[in-house]
Amino acid sequence: MSNRNRGVDVFADIAAQKQNLRSEKLIEPTPETIPEFILPEVKHNPRAAFKPKPKIDTAEKLQGELKKQQRKYSRFMQVLTPKHKTTRSKKFLSQFEYQLAGGTEWERVDIPHYGAPLGRAYAYYRTQFTVTKAMRDKGSVFVCFKGVDYRAEVFVNDEYLGSHEGFFAPFEFECTEVCKIGENALLIKVKNDAICMGNESWGTDGYKYEGDKIYAATGPGYDEPEVGWHHCPPGMGIYQDVFVEARSAIHIHDIFVRPLPAEGRAEAWIEIFNCGIEKEDVYLELSLFGQNFRKTVFRDKRFDVEYAGPTVNYYRLAFDIPDAKIWELNSPWLYQIQVSLLNKKGKTLDISSRSFGMRSFEMDEKGKVKGRFYLNGREIRLRGANTMGHMQQCVIHKNWGQLRDDILLAKICNMNFFRLTQRPVQPEIYDYCDMLGMMTQTDLPLFAVLRRNQFCEAVRQAGEMEKLVRSHPCNVISTYINEPSPLANGKPHRHLTRDELESFFSAADKATLLANPDRVIKPVDGDYDPPAPGLPDNHCYCGWYNGHGIDIGKLHRGYWQRVKPGWFYGCGEFGSEGLDFPDIMRKYYPKHWLAKNKKEESQWSPYLIPRAQTGNFHYMWFDTADSLEEWSLTSQKHQAWATRLMTEAFRRDRRMVSFAIHLSIDAFPSNWMKTIMDFRRQPKPAYFAYREALTPLMISLRTDRYRFFAGENIEAEVWICNDLNDAPAEVKLHYQLEMEGKVIRAGKSNIGIPLCSSQCVGRLRFEAPTVEKRTPLTIRAGLIDRSGKSIYDNCITADIFTKPKRAKQTRRIVVLGSKSQQLAEQLGLQNLHTTKFHPNDCILIDDYSAFDKNRKEIMRVVRGGAIVIFLELSEGNYKIAGSMVENQKCGMNPRHFVSRKTSHPIVSDFKPDDFKFWFDESSDMVTPLLDTTFISDDFTPILTSGNGQWGKDLWYPTLAAGEKKYGAGIFRICQVKLAGRVNSNCPARIFAERLLELM
Repeated sequence: MSNRNRGVDVFADIAAQKQNLRSEKLIEPTPETIPEFILPEVKHNPRAAFKPKPKIDTAEKLQGELKKQQRKYSRFMQVLTPKHKTTRSKKFLSQFEYQLAGGTEWERVDIPHYGAPLGRAYAYYRTQFTVTKAMRDKGSVFVCFKGVDYRAEVFVNDEYLGSHEGFFAPFEFECTEVCKIGENALLIKVKNDAICMGNESWGTDGYKYEGDKIYAATGPGYDEPEVGWHHCPPGMGIYQDVFVEARSAIHIHDIFVRPLPAEGRAEAWIEIFNCGIEKEDVYLELSLFGQNFRKTVFRDKRFDVEYAGPTVNYYRLAFDIPDAKIWELNSPWLYQIQVSLLNKKGKTLDISSRSFGMRSFEMDEKGKVKGRFYLNGREIRLRGANTMGHMQQCVIHKNWGQLRDDILLAKICNMNFFRLTQRPVQPEIYDYCDMLGMMTQTDLPLFAVLRRNQFCEAVRQAGEMEKLVRSHPCNVISTYINEPSPLANGKPHRHLTRDELESFFSAADKATLLANPDRVIKPVDGDYDPPAPGLPDNHCYCGWYNGHGIDIGKLHRGYWQRVKPGWFYGCGEFGSEGLDFPDIMRKYYPKHWLAKNKKEESQWSPYLIPRAQTGNFHYMWFDTADSLEEWSLTSQKHQAWATRLMTEAFRRDRRMVSFAIHLSIDAFPSNWMKTIMDFRRQPKPAYFAYREALTPLMISLRTDRYRFFAGENIEAEVWICNDLNDAPAEVKLHYQLEMEGKVIRAGKSNIGIPLCSSQCVGRLRFEAPTVEKRTPLTIRAGLIDRSGKSIYDNCITADIFTKPKRAKQTRRIVVLGSKSQQLAEQLGLQNLHTTKFHPNDCILIDDYSAFDKNRKEIMRVVRGGAIVIFLELSEGNYKIAGSMVENQKCGMNPRHFVSRKTSHPIVSDFKPDDFKFWFDESSDMVTPLLDTTFISDDFTPILTSGNGQWGKDLWYPTLAAGEKKYGAGIFRICQVKLAGRVNSNCPARIFAERLLELM
């Protein structure tokens, strides 16, 4: 099938960046010392055996749990406060006429309204609104916007009121003097622009220019499959509510309650706006109630304040809250403050209210190791997910039940925070997170760079962002930029250099802390140019963008990316792609994305799905599929594997205080398929894998080997990972081996449980049981209470192979090169280094120059029946057996996987993942097994891969091992690393023996 040219994959290209390590003081975190303690022997002890705890591992079970959580949190969603008197008149404007610049016709649209075009463009929205005499008599009339993307110019009755830049912040303009009693015309000119880093990733050549729009890479998206569905293109529109409001000329402009729970009090920061030009004496009355619980703390408490002068006036009023109910994740108690503004005659001018939570959130920047987080004085670790447009779409469509459920689905997954990725969101999302006890991190919408001319605007928007989120107890962290690029992305004439960017951080800190002195700030999420001020954070996609940040084997072993010393650290993004379920593809995808029939489907590739990456990147992780169902199944299987492996590695690392998977829930079909739940809220296997790996108190079993021969020693580290500040009493560690549905051995041990940390409590060591055929062995460990029930248990599966027989050496083994000799010796073969060859020889060559010197003689003996095997040829072009062989370096780093899906007899009985994630004896950890692949027109595939470059167009199939018959003999090329692997990877040994025809 043909593939449409999609141009550069910008997000993969960004991932290709290497850290620009500006400071030589950065260090590489290394694995912690593992205790030598061997847990008591795993033997046949029926008293130690236990039944695994039932898991939530199906969509049906998940729905049952969701209903339980809905009931649990319904009490916290109540509003039990007395209703206050309404002093304002508000009229929502939901229907507008819309015209794109250059058009001639107006179309009717509903607000919210959001979509194309992208880049530099503008459009007009117009409507009529009525002002009554009663409204005018209140004193002032305002046109109010909760959010317009991106620049708005507002006119009433052809009079210009003002403009606003920035898509996320509310703004308003007074129109008292220009509006009239009766019908009034409202016109909004909305301007869009390309974003600072450019719009290239969302479209065609016409979108490649750069602009000044402060926007990153996520947003609500819009329902249009070619562009609107995909990774939230930077569209435009009036995407939040618009209303006209009449209010007193002196009115309450904003309320922020600063909680001070350690002092048993709070401060109300109240802004009073005066539309007039003269000052006026006023006073305030405050009432404080429980919002989701019945409590009157005080009522109509008078506070005398200074006069209210023209425009904005700021007042801070302190009050006590004795025995305050604290906002916690499992009990998100909320208060509501009601503020009345009165003039000196006692007339009520305005009344407004604000909910808030009594909670504190701090980051330790003074300890020996900095960066610990504390919620209400207790240490906490942030475990969560990045978000796209799914919750924003809930708000746009006022689907409040779905918004509630989306947050609860995250909590059921054991997440405790959302990274509201690269943008502030609508206030309703924060409201729901407040009520449901879900923490958030809000990002200023900058990606990679900041335009030099937008420095002051970005500082202003940082202040707007803090005012948007500061009243919400859910929001615990703010950030300023996602993945800053080294050297201003090569364009210092347009963008701030790193030193200048850090000046922006300082200025943004001032604006933020002026609005809220208690805000915890992490300036950078995903730093490509470290170190940054504050908590180090690096993104890591080593289970998808192969080797991104760190090799996945190193991560599994306990290493991390280079960071500044003396700090804990975070991983703001990690993840891998899992395609949509087949029924979604067939029902919702445009027909030209899919195969026309079953025959064509066998050649179909997900490359046809715009901006999907599986078509290219699957070569690094799993077999090329033959059907839509197989593509979906295998991609989701890999996503679950990578999710579990990476998350458990993070959990074992006690220095990792924050991480967030990318992503949680899709907003549309094919939105950005790194999500672990589709747009219908159907969980992919990775959802359940993430849920298990986030269990607050859990066991992680770590080994670098998953395949053993019978009789070999098996060893696994046992880690206790506890995100809680307490631990259950009288709990023991039990462990058991299960084969063919039966417990064959079991043991137990006393252990200590760390608090809000992780610890390896020992190693399991036992002999692999005897088997008659390859058989899976489950290694399970559980925390068992005194009644014998599992509090939590986890398992890994290893395959046990029959004990290998001594290889029959029917040929002379001739070695030309050190790797060839190493392989022969590890296989227990007698070998010699000679240039006198026989037709019955098996000649192993990793020194191509030795082949070149003896080419004529080697060709002669191969014609007579010899086997030649080239091992790990270096990058370059070769002529072998009359064929041209081009050997290429693996694009996107050396590989951990090759495919055996070739039907070649040597590999026909291997399983799909047998050539994946191999242990390296010399490194004592998993390392890549393939550095290069080759192409040749007439070599028969044995093992395959694919090649391509970071972020580039269509990748192509290549060979990892292949053969060509030559006379009575055969030439074979094997680029898979066998030397140093055959004694610790069963498939490697079996494959090597077959390759050498020893079986």
